[in-house]
Amino acid sequence: MTPLPARAITGPRILAIALPVVLSNATVPLQGAVDTAIIGNVATQGALGGVGVGAAIFSIVFMAFNFLQMGCSGLTAQAKGAGDTRRMLNTLARTLVIGLTIAAALLALQIPILALALRFFEGGAGTQGATALYFSIRIWGAPFELANYALLGWFTGQEQTRRVFQHQLVTTLSNIALSLVLGVWLGLGLAGVAAATVLASGAGLTYGLWLARAQRRRLDPAWRPDWARILRRSELVQVMALNRDIFIRTVLLTLSFAWITRLGAQEGELILAVNVVLWQFLSISAYGLDGFAMAAETLVGQAKGAGDRAAFRRGAILSSLWAGALALGVAVVFLVFRAPLVALLTDLPEVRAVAAIYAPWAALAPVAGFAAYQLDGIFVGATASAAMRNAMIVSAAIFFPLSVWLADIWGNHGIWAAVYAMFALRAATMLLAYPGVERRITP
Repeated sequence: MTPLPARAITGPRILAIALPVVLSNATVPLQGAVDTAIIGNVATQGALGGVGVGAAIFSIVFMAFNFLQMGCSGLTAQAKGAGDTRRMLNTLARTLVIGLTIAAALLALQIPILALALRFFEGGAGTQGATALYFSIRIWGAPFELANYALLGWFTGQEQTRRVFQHQLVTTLSNIALSLVLGVWLGLGLAGVAAATVLASGAGLTYGLWLARAQRRRLDPAWRPDWARILRRSELVQVMALNRDIFIRTVLLTLSFAWITRLGAQEGELILAVNVVLWQFLSISAYGLDGFAMAAETLVGQAKGAGDRAAFRRGAILSSLWAGALALGVAVVFLVFRAPLVALLTDLPEVRAVAAIYAPWAALAPVAGFAAYQLDGIFVGATASAAMRNAMIVSAAIFFPLSVWLADIWGNHGIWAAVYAMFALRAATMLLAYPGVERRITP
C-alpha cells in the first residue's frame, strides 16, 4: 500500500470533477421543480403547500443521513490517496450495510415520524392532508435513497463523477417520466408524484449497483466481501464516530431549513406556496454548486491521504474560486429570468403576484450560500467532522432565535433574510476552524 503519485491540482482537473456533478446535481431539484409544476398547475394551494412540507420532511428524514454520502466520499478519497483499493471497496460495503439498517428503522417508525412532523409544521387542514398522503407513499423509498447516498459518495471519492452524472440522470429522467405518467396522464396527482419518486430511486439504485460492479472489477478483480473485516467492531466504531458528527451537523442544518418552511407556514398558505416555488431557485443553485464542493471533497481528501498540505490548500482555494464564479453567474441568470421561471412553476395568479415581490431574495441566494457549501466539502474531504459539527452547533444557536426575530419584524422578507443569515453564520464559523484543520495535514 503506497500513496498515489501526486497529480497537479489545476483548473481543468477541478472542472473535470465538478462539471459532471454540477450537471448531475442540478437534475435533483429539477425533479422537485417538475413535481411542483405538476401540482401547481393541476391542484390547489393546499396540495402545493403539501408538496413543499412533504419535501421539507424528507429533507430531515433522508438528508439527516446524508453522512452516508459524505463519510463514504471522504474515506474513499483518503483510501485512494493512500493507494489502498481494498479499503475503498470495504468502505462501500460497510456504508451500504449501515444505510439499509437505518432505512429499516425508518420504515418501522414511519407513523410516529409523520405525527411528529405534522405537529412541527402546523399548516391548514388541506396542507396537512396532502402532506400525510405524500409522506405515506414516499417513505417506502428509504432503502433506495440511502443506498444511493453510499454509491454517490463512493464514486465521488474516486473522481468518478461521470458515473455520478450517469446515475443521477437515470434517476431524474425516470422520475420526470413517471411523474408525468402517474401524476398527469393517469390523474393520480399528488399520490402519483410521490410514487414516481420511489420508483425512480429504485431504478437509480439498480443502475448504480451495476456501475459499482464494473468499477470493482477494475479496482480489484479478486476482491470478495470480507464481512468479518467489514463488520469489525473497531472499523464500525471509527466510521460511526465520523458519521455521528456529520449526522449532528446535518440534522441541525436540515432542521434550520425545515424551520424556514415552518416560519413560512405560519404566514399562511399563500406565503407557504410562494416560498415553495421560490425555494426551487435555491435548491437548483445549491445542488449545482455542490459540484465544486464535491471537487474539494475529492482533492483535499486525496491530499490528506497522501499527507500533502500544499495540495490540500491549493485544492481548497482553487475549487472555491471556481464555485464563486459559478454562483455569480447563476444569480445573474435567476435575477434576469425570475418572472418567467416563476410562471413556469405555477399558474396560480395570486402565487405568481406575491412571488414577484420576494423573487430577488431567491435569485441572489447562490452568492450568499456558496462559501458555506464549499467549506462543507473541504471539511468532509478532510474528515474534520468534529470541527464541522461544532461550527454548526454555534451557527444554529444563533440562527434559530435570530430567524424568529427577523420574521416577526419583516414578515416573509425577514424569513428570506434569515436564510442569508444562516449562510453567513455557517461560513464564518467554519472559516474560524479551517486553520486548525489544515495544520493536521501531515506526511
